[in-house]
Amino acid sequence: MPPSLAPAWKEHDELVRRLPPKIIATLGGAFTPRALALRLAHETLRKFPKGDAPVLLDPSAGLGSLLLGAIEWASVERPTWLQGWLGHGRLHGWEVSREFADACKRILITAGKCLGGNAKPKVITTDALLNEEREMFDAILMFPPWTEYTPQSGNALPPDRRAWFARKFGSFASFPALDGAFTELAGRLLKRGGRMGALLPYKVADRPEYAGFRRALANLLVPEQILSQPDVPGVDEPGALIVFSAGKGDISGEPWRARADEAEQVYASSIMRHAALPAGTFQDVGVNFGNSAHLLITDRDEPGAQPMRDANDVIPFGIRKPQQYIRGKVPRITGFYAKMASPAVFKRVKIVLRRDGGRPSAAKHAPPAFFRDDLIGCFGAQGFDDDYLLGIFNSEYFARLYRDSFREGRLRAEGRITVEQLSALPVPSPRAAGKMYEAIIQLSKELQKVAGRNPKLIATLDEAVKKAYRGK
Repeated sequence: MPPSLAPAWKEHDELVRRLPPKIIATLGGAFTPRALALRLAHETLRKFPKGDAPVLLDPSAGLGSLLLGAIEWASVERPTWLQGWLGHGRLHGWEVSREFADACKRILITAGKCLGGNAKPKVITTDALLNEEREMFDAILMFPPWTEYTPQSGNALPPDRRAWFARKFGSFASFPALDGAFTELAGRLLKRGGRMGALLPYKVADRPEYAGFRRALANLLVPEQILSQPDVPGVDEPGALIVFSAGKGDISGEPWRARADEAEQVYASSIMRHAALPAGTFQDVGVNFGNSAHLLITDRDEPGAQPMRDANDVIPFGIRKPQQYIRGKVPRITGFYAKMASPAVFKRVKIVLRRDGGRPSAAKHAPPAFFRDDLIGCFGAQGFDDDYLLGIFNSEYFARLYRDSFREGRLRAEGRITVEQLSALPVPSPRAAGKMYEAIIQLSKELQKVAGRNPKLIATLDEAVKKAYRGK
């Protein structure tokens, strides 16, 4: 078993907790948690051979979470890379803040000590978008700032700086956003045969206003994989984990996912082969507090109070202990109202799904508790194992069916998932899934043990669900 990098992650997380929110907002960034960093590393780096370590860059390194995730991933999957990354200068980070750059270097040095080595990462203080560096890289990992400079955003740039960005980056000229400029820059720095993984707003893949962004990348990058990531920390819109390879792509500016789905016939084949789950599988039973929330909710375990969850307590394959309670004794006051089902109803809920987000996210409802109406209750379905359903709901394939089925509409645009939408989506029966049925159940159980924090198991689950839908 490889040595644990827990001390390095602890140092990283403690620094994040101590940072004032204003500083984070000023830098336009957020910090990637370990599970997401490992998933990005896995999806981006797994196709590189096991020989020499690729030269790796994070052009918006922050406190080094993506580089740390890459080191931890390699310690298990590519241990021969560690010497090249830790001792031979093949690990690079750029960061605009000197304080962050210094902290990033310290954290990576701690990681080296955890692995019994003396790490010498090349972390420099520089503004990546102004940097004239011409070194090329085999692999790039990044979570750039999602900062827009549109009238609606309220952000502003001096006219001369805005014009300079527009001249340097075609993506910025078409839609002024830093995430587009960073992606274009990364494409220029990627060697032939290289791969890049980025956490970006999901809208860059399919929204019309980003057509210029997609055209600007066409001579640099080809999108290989688009995985929706609704829980990108520090941002309030659906995200995507996108893996690119160096090369020439589609210059039409058409949505990436729409073209990929058309080629694979994902939606058409699935809707024809499989039926939706039985009526009543999904129900809106969450507590609606109306205008009485201040009377009914407490964050203390008062005598007679009952625990209550909300959407923040649910992550794919994992559920947190409730942080709020419904008071047991409330004075009756005229003019106040709320809607609440009986405790027996909540005890029958097998799975809860988050209502907000660009894709369904589900967890087992155990132990049972009250929950707010920002969660949807799933009561299970006769003939379907609950662990199987949980694996299906959290898969990328199911997320794609959701996006393809409900492209339009106000709720879809606002990232609001409804019972009606979930009830319309097809799910392979045990017979149709074949041997993948038991495989998905076992993968779901293993992922529940680690609250979804195993990128290799997630990737294996996604492949198993795809085979179940396609009847392979």
